[in-house]
Amino acid sequence: MSITAAGHTKLKDYLQGLIKEGRYVIGSTTHTTPIFKTERSGDVITFYLYLPDGVSGTITKFQLIDTAGAVFDDQPDSISKPGVNGLLVAFKYTLKKV
Repeated sequence: MSITAAGHTKLKDYLQGLIKEGRYVIGSTTHTTPIFKTERSGDVITFYLYLPDGVSGTITKFQLIDTAGAVFDDQPDSISKPGVNGLLVAFKYTLKKV
């Protein structure tokens, strides 16, 4: 027996509603940022974080935080961001029915 189309849609709805905010780390300081945008296309859900002009430094980690305040996804990185440019970060998930 496989999951129904309605069940598959509910799983995508749940994931989309589970993510509350983003975080990024510069040096030893963790900063919180709102979800800039969420896109859903078929089985793909993409969460975007946007770091505006004025944020600068070497970013060593990006995270998605769930509604309970726990880290849902933790992506180490090393990006040197100048303060004159914005930065768009994408977390992309595919929920496939197999």
